Amino acid sequence: MRNLTALLAATSLAFLPLSQPGFATEPVAASDVAPPMQVLEAPPELEAPSGAEQDYTPNPAIWKLSDEDTTIYMFGTIHILPPGFEWRSDRFNQIVSEVDELVLETSDADSEGDMSKLVPQMAVMMLTRKPTSKRLTPSNGKKWLKLGRMVGMAPAEFDRMPLVLSMMGIGLSMSMMEGSQRELGVETILTAEFEEMGKPIGSIENSGDVMMALMNIDENGVLEMLETELTKWDGKSTETLMLEPAPEEADGPGDSETYAPFAMEHGWAKGEVGTDPMFDDSAFGMAMTKVLLEDRNRAWAEWLDNRLDTPGTMLLAVGAGHFEGEHSVLLMLEKRGLTAERIN
Repeated sequence: MRNLTALLAATSLAFLPLSQPGFATEPVAASDVAPPMQVLEAPPELEAPSGAEQDYTPNPAIWKLSDEDTTIYMFGTIHILPPGFEWRSDRFNQIVSEVDELVLETSDADSEGDMSKLVPQMAVMMLTRKPTSKRLTPSNGKKWLKLGRMVGMAPAEFDRMPLVLSMMGIGLSMSMMEGSQRELGVETILTAEFEEMGKPIGSIENSGDVMMALMNIDENGVLEMLETELTKWDGKSTETLMLEPAPEEADGPGDSETYAPFAMEHGWAKGEVGTDPMFDDSAFGMAMTKVLLEDRNRAWAEWLDNRLDTPGTMLLAVGAGHFEGEHSVLLMLEKRGLTAERIN
């Protein structure tokens, strides 16, 4: 099982839309991240960051759910990606050109409305919440604030933000420091393309409801896990925080874990679909499973079932993690008597 920091970093890339105030981090230094670009693909002159190089033809997983007059293509996404990272297949491009509509977790237009209702509640919560640094031991409280500075998050917001959200913000910031960009994420690219084609873009959920559920998760469990990880952390770099220490019985260099940037992105681009549980069976893990996976995927399966009543062809593009594990949207569909066929 990955440690807490690595887990929430992966979660933020594969489960949640980016346009959320809870993840509003200060931009990291320009020297650390390539500048934003308004393009549909990374221009060829930008090389992939170290670890993002590819020696394979991309073919991310695509599923099809259909009846006699409706076809729904389902595509798992990564929300931010590095320059030069290839993820499109010929089959996917054909689907984009054929479908009538794109549906995301929450479109940019819908997200603005959802968040406008949530922001005042979040502001009150942040004003009354005891800062995370004051809930940790003094030494780990200092490490926590140092971590926030390392990833470029505004200290006042970072320390008072609900803990799960601030840690997911850390995960996003780490990925941006490695070279990934929001402008190159799958949803951003597809939104621009469908807008250019004049095709509608819809939402499968209310992002404000998801964020509120995350903010209401009991923090005691995650605080204990964070305390343990910060105690082990040497405080030198974000990479060392992402690693599990080698077991005491390790007797050679091969037993130590090595941080592999973009490992999740490569697996996704190759079409791999994980089967292992994302979270453990701790109270915190079970709460995250319920909020991020079980509840949402069940609701999405119902939405998709109802959508089959409307003739036409659409593309559903949502975080890749929703198609993995025992609570996947695929299994939720099966419980409703529906089968989605993988077509690649």
